[in-house]
Amino acid sequence: MLTKNLPLLVLLFVSLIAVSCKAKGETGQNPLDNRLLGKWHVRSKTDTDTIGSQEIEREQELYDKGEKTYEFTGNNTLIIGGKGQPQTTLLVWMDGGKLFFGQNHPDKTPYTVTFSGNRALLVKVEQDKKDGQVVTETEEVVIER
Repeated sequence: MLTKNLPLLVLLFVSLIAVSCKAKGETGQNPLDNRLLGKWHVRSKTDTDTIGSQEIEREQELYDKGEKTYEFTGNNTLIIGGKGQPQTTLLVWMDGGKLFFGQNHPDKTPYTVTFSGNRALLVKVEQDKKDGQVVTETEEVVIER
């Protein structure tokens, strides 16, 4: 009985492995969500520090259209540029819906990406200790087509 079903079990096992493996891009990293691909205009970047529910610091930069751009490419790179700015190229990849920028290391904090029409919101939340208190640092970047 087992020998009759062995080829079927092997086929099932191989199929499960193939389905669970993620396709990797040319860089060896997980590919980007197709909705990110292409050129985006950065509209704002906001950094907020809070202790508990109390905001202790907030910095916001607003950008005119074209002043700062993000271009996500199919080969897992992000080209940051804009009017009068030198271009910067970073490695980017996604893992489980989380977006990572720069070099990979175990402590890297990802961005969550939320799409709404022609806009996307990139949010990264980190915690740090300052003067014995836990400070939550939130970075929000709004990009649009």
